[in-house]
Parts: sequence; structure tokens; C-alpha cells
Amino acid sequence: MKSTRFITEGAVLLAIYSVLLLIFRFVPFLSIFMAFLMPLPFIILSIKYSIKESLLLCCVALGLTIVITSFNLLPVTLMYSTVGIAFGYLLKNERSKGEILLTSTFLYLIHTVLSYILFKAVFHIDFVKENINLATEAIEKSKELSASLGTNANEKALDSLTNAIKLIPTLIPSILLMVSFILAFLTQLVTFPLIRRLGYKTPKFKPFREFRLPVGFMWFFLIVMIFSFFNLKQSSFLSTAVINLTYVLQILLLVQGYASIFYFSYLKHFSKAVPIIILIASFIIQPLIYIVLLIGIVSIGIFNRRKI
Repeated sequence: MKSTRFITEGAVLLAIYSVLLLIFRFVPFLSIFMAFLMPLPFIILSIKYSIKESLLLCCVALGLTIVITSFNLLPVTLMYSTVGIAFGYLLKNERSKGEILLTSTFLYLIHTVLSYILFKAVFHIDFVKENINLATEAIEKSKELSASLGTNANEKALDSLTNAIKLIPTLIPSILLMVSFILAFLTQLVTFPLIRRLGYKTPKFKPFREFRLPVGFMWFFLIVMIFSFFNLKQSSFLSTAVINLTYVLQILLLVQGYASIFYFSYLKHFSKAVPIIILIASFIIQPLIYIVLLIGIVSIGIFNRRKI
């Protein structure tokens, strides 16, 4: 009886995944939304059945992917099936939302790194290099167009943009990490309401205002900052590590700063619109970002938000 139920429900969930995969492959304007919805059949499967049974259906899904689409989409199915199974397993064991987020981020990171290496080594396709070349060519063409029209291009701004683009290969680890985190977060955002509608429990995040980095984070940040002042050999492992760590740590400090602003606004009973306006304004007015960054640093080392 149990095996019959497993086969029936597994077939239904695989049929749903097949539809999602076909939409992802052939309907470009819906593919972005599908990217966050595709783990759902595997999440439900993993909640209801064991890891062994879930992995069995994962293998069937891989075979089905080759039949209905192409061999090229195997990494996609492998990624969404493993992430979905991990989601479901953690939900079944009533783990926290933060733990699910970190686990899925780690899994997405493994798959994105492996996919990047696969395309670069096997298919000789380097998406990063190609996009950098396109962006650099676009900047050069804009300079030529400005010269032909007799207008003066902002050389300083364009040179800064060119240097920023050239830094992208060094920041690949950070970029892949950020992409993996965004994928994991949006997967939760899209799938969890649907999982609740199906009658399964999902954990909840604490309010954003309660986000706080540990005090020990400041020592780590300080060590990285000290290394950044050294004249490290360009493109060396240490130089790449310091640049990427600096980038990631600054983002975390910005999040800490925004959380502190939301917390202070909550304590002082300001309108909910106030911190949101500050957040939006900081993206528009560049110097405000540095103020938020400073707030993030101060709120860890000195400013105890719980004693305001």
C-alpha cells in the first residue's frame, strides 16, 4: 500500500516538475519565476518520504530531463532536486529558517561553482569573461560615439567603470556566494507560502530589526582590514581572499546598519515608512551608504540596541 502511494504521488510530483521544467526551458519571461518554484515538488516529496525514496525520484527526474528537454539541463535538475530534498528534510525535522537558508545557500553555491567550472572546462564557455568583454567594448564604443558627435565623455567616470568591470574576475567567489544566497532566499520566499497552503508547517524568521552580528565579527573584520593595507601581490591567493572577504563583510555590516536603523525606528515608534525611505535614499545618495556602514560598525562594537 505504501509503495503504491509512493509511486502514485511520486509520478504526480514528477509530472508537475516536468511542466515547470518545460516552462523554464521554453517560456523565457516565466523562467525567472520558475527558477524559484522548481524545488517545490522535491520539497514536498522529501517531507513525506525518506531520503532514500527522494533520491530515487531524483534519479528518475534526471532521466526524465534528458527525454523531455536535453542533456544540457541535467545540472539544473540536479541542483533543484538536491536543494529541494534538503529543504524538505530540514522542514520535516523542524529546523530553523536560518539553518534552512544557510544549508540551501551552501548547496546552491556548490552547484553554481561546479556549473561554472563545467562550462569553462568542457564547453570552453566563460560567461564572466564574455560579459566583461562585451561591457568593455560598450564603454569604448560610447567614447567613440561621444567623440564623433563632438561631445566630451566623462573620461574619469568611464575609466572608473572600466576598472570596476576588470575587478569582476577577482570577485567571482563573492559574486557566486551572493547569487547563491539570493537564490536560496527567493526560493524560501516563493515556496514556503505554497507549502503552508498544502498543510505543512514552515518556520518563521525573526523581524529584520533583530538581526545582529556577533561581537567577535568585529575582530575578524579588523584582521581583514589590516591585511588590506598591505601591498599584496596582485592576483595572488591572499590578495583575492582579502578582496572577497572585504566585499562580503562590508555587505554584512550594511545589513547590520539597516537592521539597527529599523530597530531604533521601532523603539521610537516612528512610522514604518521612515526606515524604508532611509534604505531607498541610501541607494540613491551614495554618501549615505558610508553612514549606514558606520552605523553597522558602531552597533556591533559600542551601540547595544537592546539598552536604548
